[in-house]
Amino acid sequence: MTTAKGKPAAGKAATAEVGATATAGKKNIAAALARKPSRKVAKDMLVLELRRLRAMFTEIAERYVANAEGEIAAVIEAVEGKSLTAARVEKMLEVVRRLTVKPRKGRRKDLARIEGATASLRKELGE
Repeated sequence: MTTAKGKPAAGKAATAEVGATATAGKKNIAAALARKPSRKVAKDMLVLELRRLRAMFTEIAERYVANAEGEIAAVIEAVEGKSLTAARVEKMLEVVRRLTVKPRKGRRKDLARIEGATASLRKELGE
């Protein structure tokens, strides 16, 4: 549909052509996404996801360390601020001395042991 001057007619016909192009573009994108990615693209996607995973791991580890250190700091403040009997101090010292960890190995179970000892000390302090 063109007018006498050779320009497309305004209205439904012109809009239909634009809409058809947009729909075709969406179908092409959907088809491209539905296809299995090439080996290189899949490898690049994996590398990106692994980098994201590494960043998440680092963030979680930093928050975990901050929380654990905060718990230990709270125990220290409580011990410094309270008047404790010799028997309670000895019992708490025993908890700390019984703790066996190997920091150079960097094991989760050592962190769990430290957390357990901290929880035991907080319980002994009545917190």
